[in-house]
Amino acid sequence: MTYPVVSLFSGAGFLDLGFTETNAFSILWGTELIREFAQSNNYNMRQRYGHHDRIINADVTTIDPLQDIPKGAVGIIGGPPCQDYSIGNASSPGVAGDRGKLVWDFLDKIEKLQPDFFLFENVEALYKTMKHRVEALNPLIKKFTELGYEVQFKVLNTLDYGIPQDRSRVFIVGFRQYIPVTLRQWGFETFKWPTPIYENPKKNYIWPEIWEIGTEVNESEFIAGLQVPYELTVHSVIGNETELSSLPNHISFNPYSHRFFSVPEGDVKRKSFKRLHRFRYSPTVAYGNNEVHLHPTLPRRLTVRESLRLQSVPDWYHFEEGIPLDKMFKMISNGVAYKLANLLAEEIKLVLNNYEFALNERRKSIITVHKTLQA
Repeated sequence: MTYPVVSLFSGAGFLDLGFTETNAFSILWGTELIREFAQSNNYNMRQRYGHHDRIINADVTTIDPLQDIPKGAVGIIGGPPCQDYSIGNASSPGVAGDRGKLVWDFLDKIEKLQPDFFLFENVEALYKTMKHRVEALNPLIKKFTELGYEVQFKVLNTLDYGIPQDRSRVFIVGFRQYIPVTLRQWGFETFKWPTPIYENPKKNYIWPEIWEIGTEVNESEFIAGLQVPYELTVHSVIGNETELSSLPNHISFNPYSHRFFSVPEGDVKRKSFKRLHRFRYSPTVAYGNNEVHLHPTLPRRLTVRESLRLQSVPDWYHFEEGIPLDKMFKMISNGVAYKLANLLAEEIKLVLNNYEFALNERRKSIITVHKTLQA
């Protein structure tokens, strides 16, 4: 089956594509405030699937869910803007901020449309910061439950799932209560979080130390002797310059500071001009607002393609010509890591498919009983 989904705060589409690439979900409709973000989402959906534009460029707060959103959505997915909850925001106003309060708009759409499921994503600080947990996360979960949903939330880190980036995010998944009730009646499991590939890899492996810029090593030999999983290293996704050069969007800003030539490899403790280490994972992909991430060995920033790869976005995804570089980097920074989105979508797909199977079995049982009584 294909389940129609509404996408809120759609961004450039990493979460949307994580769902659609399961071949079980289709984006029925979506909304995104920033024009270039909506444009890039639609562009890649057209290139990949050939369908018409489904993401509109609009302020979600102006959308009347009962009038403006097409009927028939089985689910709603999205990540409201997270800046007002981020620990990188000095004021961190939370739900009092203009963007922070948009979590209530997500809730409003759920309340009005009553989809079978929803997936909500936001920064880890929504849980880790007491103020945000008390004022936003806990009330959200309480309200979702009152609306008739069985709700689970968890902080997931991309590194645990084989993505070479330290990116922790809060996810909330809810199903209308009759779905897990039915599944249990028929002996099925309810929703499970994707199984991590690695257990606390940041602490359980010995990672290389900082190297002086320009340190030369035989990379093949070094990889052969690595004490960490190679797929968790930056080198595994951006180490082949020849391959990257053949892909679209392998572009970046021109160097302009002496720091491009002086920051040691692996020095990521500073607020900006963090230089990645070839054989370590990347810090959270969060470019913009004066944060600059440097290539491990070259005197430049990361390219758009390299950044997409650190977000596990497939190479067929690309931004069309004419999109400003700063907008490309912002879209990448704001997105949900594609591979993790896809794993979550697969688990939701399993729940929905099992529910459909259970309903069919129930119908067969009713028909059998009816025929028996008639006989």
